[in-house]
Amino acid sequence: MRCLVVDDEPTARLHLRMLLSEVGEVDEVENAAIAIEQVREAVRAGKPYDVVCLDLSMPGPDGLETVAMIREVDQYMRKGSRTGVVVVTASSDAQDVVAAFRQKADAYLNKPVSVPKLDEALRKVAENRTGAKP
Repeated sequence: MRCLVVDDEPTARLHLRMLLSEVGEVDEVENAAIAIEQVREAVRAGKPYDVVCLDLSMPGPDGLETVAMIREVDQYMRKGSRTGVVVVTASSDAQDVVAAFRQKADAYLNKPVSVPKLDEALRKVAENRTGAKP
């Protein structure tokens, strides 16, 4: 599984990288602008990310804008294939949760992320990519 972690906090990136390294290859970037270019480049190279884990609150484009941009890449560059998106944030505000799912995020996790919660989110990503239910 190819994963991209997007967070402006180095400690948060390290934590997620350590958890995700158990399931595959992990890249990390500190902002959404770099993340979108990385997502596009991965698609061009024929090695798209399976999942992108991103924070909501970042300088520049925020997490919600980033989810929308990833969905545009899916539509126009991946011909509808779906990149898994897991929002990972300190915010438990109901409006943020609803907004993330409106942008078509696959899962929403509160920091700090635990292994069981991350595993559950990755299962949701897999279900949404394949349309299959366990």
